[in-house]
Amino acid sequence: MIEEHLVTLGNRVAQLRFAKQLKQSELAYEAGVSLRTLQRLEAGEVVRSDVLLKVIDSLGKLDRILAALETAEFSPFEILADAGIRPGQLRDQPTIPLHGERGHEDSGAGKKSGRRKRRVRHSAEAELTSGKPGSVSPQSVTVLWPEDQ
Repeated sequence: MIEEHLVTLGNRVAQLRFAKQLKQSELAYEAGVSLRTLQRLEAGEVVRSDVLLKVIDSLGKLDRILAALETAEFSPFEILADAGIRPGQLRDQPTIPLHGERGHEDSGAGKKSGRRKRRVRHSAEAELTSGKPGSVSPQSVTVLWPEDQ
């Protein structure tokens, strides 16, 4: 399956090169890769990702590929709201299980302290007011992520 995609990718790189009327040696030079590496790429062989990105960038298509990989941004506050949790609740109870899960005692297997790992998300405003990235402020929220349970 992956091999087929590599061949397709190589063919498309070759087509873009033809459309720009470039020789393999010219594109390789512009991209800063060896001629043999470009030949491998166009033949559908495995090459390093930085080589692939350099060649695609030299062909003027990197922005389109990166745009295709964009994902929707998420907000921890939206996640909490979807779970029916108000930010005011977090002052009294800093860790609230999401999706209606109840807190349960950790078995402590493989952990020295038996405590759960938590990720803390800080708002950009809190970082701006404190002047230090990652500093704790009243606007910080501790969220117990489902994959950490």
